[in-house]
Amino acid sequence: MSSQSNLESTQVGPAKPSPAPELIPTTESLIYGETLYLQVGGTKLLWLTGGRSEGNTQVNTLDGEGGAMEPSYRWTLMKARDSVGSGPVRYGDKVYLKVGGEKLRWLKGGFGEGQQGVSSLDGEGGKYEENYQWTVMESRSTVGSGEVKRGRALYLKVGGAKDRWLTGGRSDGNKQVRTLDGEGGKNEASYQWTSSPVSYSRVFAVFAEDSPETKKLKKGMNTRVFTRVEACSPERSIRLDLGTGVITVPPGTYDISGFSSTVYLTGQEEEGMVTNKSPTANGGYCRLRHAGGDSETIKNDDPRVLVVGSISTSNALPSMFQTWLTTPVEARLILEHQSGDPKEETIVLRHKTTPPLGESSTWHLFARLAITRT
Repeated sequence: MSSQSNLESTQVGPAKPSPAPELIPTTESLIYGETLYLQVGGTKLLWLTGGRSEGNTQVNTLDGEGGAMEPSYRWTLMKARDSVGSGPVRYGDKVYLKVGGEKLRWLKGGFGEGQQGVSSLDGEGGKYEENYQWTVMESRSTVGSGEVKRGRALYLKVGGAKDRWLTGGRSDGNKQVRTLDGEGGKNEASYQWTSSPVSYSRVFAVFAEDSPETKKLKKGMNTRVFTRVEACSPERSIRLDLGTGVITVPPGTYDISGFSSTVYLTGQEEEGMVTNKSPTANGGYCRLRHAGGDSETIKNDDPRVLVVGSISTSNALPSMFQTWLTTPVEARLILEHQSGDPKEETIVLRHKTTPPLGESSTWHLFARLAITRT
């Protein structure tokens, strides 16, 4: 089993900026600290690469070279050269782009003749700081607003007195990278940069079921229909069907854990309260199994059942589980829960209260499942 650190930790002196950590992105928006590839628009598949040649200063657009120079294609998003920052990147933000490799090098543009020069340099002590600042824009004429979605083409405008945007795939075998004025849209595709996350060996996902509405428990096994994706590795190979609760995983070996809970609902509860039964309460448990077939005819010792969770009660005491799955083919899984025969008792899988508390159903969490390919 291979492992990869999510954080580069290099001890440096206080006068030098710290290297950016490599974060595995889990959201649809670009985030500060993540490392990505930048592909230039056009007919050829070319990516931005830096830290090249003598002094690690050269920047080009190349085809990947079969992975021989992989670190030179990795760019880490930072708020400043000495601060990685956190949270989503928004249109209008000024970002710094640090190239991978042993030396600390950031993308610099808008210098030299006609302010066309582009290089990867060490920051030069802040002497030309604005040349390291790149404003993220929706187009050359529109800054845009809101969070920048991963995979969407963006424009990078360098700081300085003149309007200059990063452009690549130019002349000399489509290798040249410059900062130009847009050329009236003549070579528009060369100004468009599409971000894609660096490939990681880790494949993971976290799904949760909160309470967009109240959902009563029925007799027997009840399928947990998760309502949101809390986290997911960037290639999104673990998939959730929000309509059925079915989780699809590609071939591999997985570490899977989670919990499932229920509560009583009498209708007399005050806001934010649940009812506990005493001295006895309905017992139950959850189970994770391969999807398909009739739940009521599939017993717990059936090979389709992966794991049965710990004993629980409907006094909000969760049933918890942890297991491993090895599958040579794509597998479809569901999480189920039962709490005996509710009879006259009303037991719920979800409970949405009335406003104002009901406006935050994400706090009314009844189940969660985390899955990681090892």
